[in-house]
Amino acid sequence: MPARMPALHKLPSRSVRGAKAFVAVLFLCALLPGARAQVLVTFPVGESPEGVACDGTFVWVASQFSNIVTKLRARDGAEVGTYQVGTRPVAVLFDGSNIWVSNLVSGTVTKLRPRDGALLGTFHAGNTPGDMAFDGANLWVANRDGDSVTKLRTGDGAIVGTYPVGSRPMGLAFDGVHIWVANNLDGTITKLRASDGSAVGTFPAGESPFGLAFDGSNIWVANFFADSVTKLRARDGAKVGTFYVGSSPARLIYDGTNIWVTNNGSDNVVVLRKKNGSILRTYGAGKDPFGIAFDGVNIWVANSGDNTVSSSISLL
Repeated sequence: MPARMPALHKLPSRSVRGAKAFVAVLFLCALLPGARAQVLVTFPVGESPEGVACDGTFVWVASQFSNIVTKLRARDGAEVGTYQVGTRPVAVLFDGSNIWVSNLVSGTVTKLRPRDGALLGTFHAGNTPGDMAFDGANLWVANRDGDSVTKLRTGDGAIVGTYPVGSRPMGLAFDGVHIWVANNLDGTITKLRASDGSAVGTFPAGESPFGLAFDGSNIWVANFFADSVTKLRARDGAKVGTFYVGSSPARLIYDGTNIWVTNNGSDNVVVLRKKNGSILRTYGAGKDPFGIAFDGVNIWVANSGDNTVSSSISLL
């Protein structure tokens, strides 16, 4: 086992757990990455945020050690509501209609109505469900300790199937036809056919692959312990390149032009050029940045270590 572990796996001390926590989200201008970020406000929410997603109007943040999801207004970061979910929520996803939250310890996924955060259902997934992906009809969940992914019907939460992958799947991405899975302990990426879950291939990445992103042609992989990002051709899984980004890259997002990467160990976010992986810019974030999302205008980053919400607006 590697000596270093992601910050999100470290349980906070008793004093931290007992303190009033904040969730930190840094949103940066994606359309004008050269614009200076201006800090606006900080909001108290939950403890140790990891997952973040956008529904077009609001930003949803999962705070894993307070078992809540916080809804923020994307326009100005104002808190709209806080909703209880399962035990240790680590990922959030918007399927176009509803918000889904994976509860790592509960072994479930929670379905919320975006309008008011009302609970629409709680459904069993696999062993320690984490990252999620949506294929247009079904929800895919990576079962971290189950070495599998589970496919659920979004209409009623029924399990369609559970499919074996590599060891400790941590990240998922959908390319329009296939589901891609980052196998954290194997250093590999598995490609599954979304229609039936059959394995199409398994491809090498870097050490401890975590997050995945699809740019329309390629799969980008954050290699947590290799301090790098690997670019794979989605058509055949061939390695296009590996690019060093910072300490402990965790998650990635594609904004339609560039790739954004959270560096959990160096407390920053880097922007990569899609064409060749070169670093365009680096932005300071909060402590232990992890989850990342794009709302169509801004990038949102959940900082799991300092529990604050920082916001910056673009100079549009």
